[in-house]
Amino acid sequence: MDQADRTPKPSQQADLPVRPAGFNPWWLATLAALALATLAATAFLLKPVPPSRVVISTGSAGGSYQTFAEQYRVELAKHGIELELRPSTGAVENLNRLSDPNSGVDLALFQTGLPTPAGQQNIVMLGHVFYEPMWLLTHAGKEITDIRELAGKKVAIGPVGSGSNVVATALIKDYGLDKPADNGGRGQIEFFEIGGYPAIEALESGALDAVFFLTSPKAPIVAKVLSNPKLHLVSLSRADAMTRRAPYLHKLILPAGSIVPHDDLPPKDVTLVATTAVLLAREDLHPLVIDLMVEAARQVHGSSSILAKPGLFPNTEPGPFPLSSEAERYYKNGPGFLRQYLPLSQAIWAQRLLFFALPLVAFVGPIAHFGPIAWRWHMRRRIYRWYGELHLIEAAVMAGRGDSKDQLRRLHQIDAQLVSTGTPLAFSADLYSLRAHLHFVHNQLEERIAQVSRARLAASARIAGT
Repeated sequence: MDQADRTPKPSQQADLPVRPAGFNPWWLATLAALALATLAATAFLLKPVPPSRVVISTGSAGGSYQTFAEQYRVELAKHGIELELRPSTGAVENLNRLSDPNSGVDLALFQTGLPTPAGQQNIVMLGHVFYEPMWLLTHAGKEITDIRELAGKKVAIGPVGSGSNVVATALIKDYGLDKPADNGGRGQIEFFEIGGYPAIEALESGALDAVFFLTSPKAPIVAKVLSNPKLHLVSLSRADAMTRRAPYLHKLILPAGSIVPHDDLPPKDVTLVATTAVLLAREDLHPLVIDLMVEAARQVHGSSSILAKPGLFPNTEPGPFPLSSEAERYYKNGPGFLRQYLPLSQAIWAQRLLFFALPLVAFVGPIAHFGPIAWRWHMRRRIYRWYGELHLIEAAVMAGRGDSKDQLRRLHQIDAQLVSTGTPLAFSADLYSLRAHLHFVHNQLEERIAQVSRARLAASARIAGT
């Protein structure tokens, strides 16, 4: 057979399908999509950049909430975070603000013993932070020791929304002071929902007979009222009974001379009852801000005070809301790993680097391990995928099936594909082995064609001889 007949023409080659060589980039798109998804998930979970400003709902001017919030602001400012103070009427309004996602409030001071809305899930507790004693003031010279002696008097119980209003109202009802004497009560008091300095001024002027208010001993208003000779601080003789009936109350002894030592105020020990203030936060507040707030609370409340031993506050006793998991971690282990060894600003930058590094590590690790394996598999597949067809052609040649010219043309196409395929040196042996097998089949096919041609020539010679 003429060599020209064995070599397929270009037009004939185009008629036969050729398997695409080239690299399919679908897996690159998949990796890119996974990378973006991982970055998005990491951004959601890690929250790498803390806010530069947070808002806390405090209380009335001169009250303990305002006083301590100002100290928190100083502590957070050391770390470059601005704490905005928003005055309020008290604990109830603080809770309402924190519950409202549109209020812009991130933190609030609240009081144990107050009602809380059922099913509230977006608020967490950062700890109990200080005692809030209930102070009962009367006119000097008209001292009382029993709350029942307020029957028929004019009493300020604090503004609506304040903790003192809620606790005073509960005590008034407990002792029957909300009903007239002829209706099962001891004698109804006339109460006024005012508090703070306006209530004290009304007491001084004689417009009121007594004033209830809740605040810390460190609040400026406490030293002011104790220094006023016209006013008297009541020592509660039934404090034990009050704490039994209301478990959120604690019996405390205010030592003589502890408020204004140089004036020996108060002049003798005073028995008080107190709730505890708790620091609340929105559940989605940045973990670093929670760390800093717990740290600030330790700085402000951790040392000994007039009513508390060192280390009593802040604490994680059960409260009106679940304890923040981040705060719990801080109480158990202290600051995060980075903050134990780096200043805050450097820790934030390190956390930002981790924010980008973690996704890269998550990808580089598996890719470093499986990438070479996948690459080797892909390169070998580009070579070995021809063996199936080569085996079919060889089987057809050995059995004498099929059109020899088409089979030869296909072998030439496969060989041209292999020659044009870019193959790294590491896989040259595999490529050469395949081409050697291909040439072996090619030689077999040519031998078969030659045999067929010789047989035809012999047959023609016999016919011509006859």
